[in-house]
Amino acid sequence: MSNITINNKKKSEILAEKMNELKYGEMMTHAQISVLIDEPYPSGKYNFTITGAKKILLNNYNKTIENIQKEGYRVVEPDNFVNQSLKHYKRGFNEMKKGFDTLEHAPIKDMTQEGRNTYRRVHDRAITLAANMKGVSVELRTLGSKNHPMALENIKN
Repeated sequence: MSNITINNKKKSEILAEKMNELKYGEMMTHAQISVLIDEPYPSGKYNFTITGAKKILLNNYNKTIENIQKEGYRVVEPDNFVNQSLKHYKRGFNEMKKGFDTLEHAPIKDMTQEGRNTYRRVHDRAITLAANMKGVSVELRTLGSKNHPMALENIKN
C-alpha cells in the first residue's frame, strides 16, 4: 500500500504540504514530485495533482510555485508574486484577444438575420471590452513596474 493511501489524504494535499516545507526559491524536481505522488511525469494525473497543490498552497499557505521547464517547480519569492500574477493576467488577455479575433473574422454575410443580430450585440460589447482590457493591461504593467510614478520612493516633496 502506498504512503498516500495510508495517510488517507489526496495527492495534491500531500504535495502542497511538502512544498510548503520548502523555503522561498527552493525547488522540487519532477522526479521527486513523481515519487511523492506516485504518478509518472509527464501525465495527466501528474498535472492534475500539481494544479490542485497550487490551489492549496495559495489558499492555505500563501505560497505559489512556478514551473521550471524540464526541471520541476520552484516556490516563488514573495517579491515575485506580482510578476507571477501578471503572467496569469496576460494569459487571460491573450485568450480574450483570440475571442475578439474570431468575432472580427466571422462570415457575417453568410449568417441568418438572427445570427447577425446576435453577432452585432456581442461584437459591440466585445469592442468596448477590448478597449477596456487594453487600458487595464497598460495600467497593470505600469503599476507592476519598479519605476512607477506613484511609488513612494518616486514622489518628491
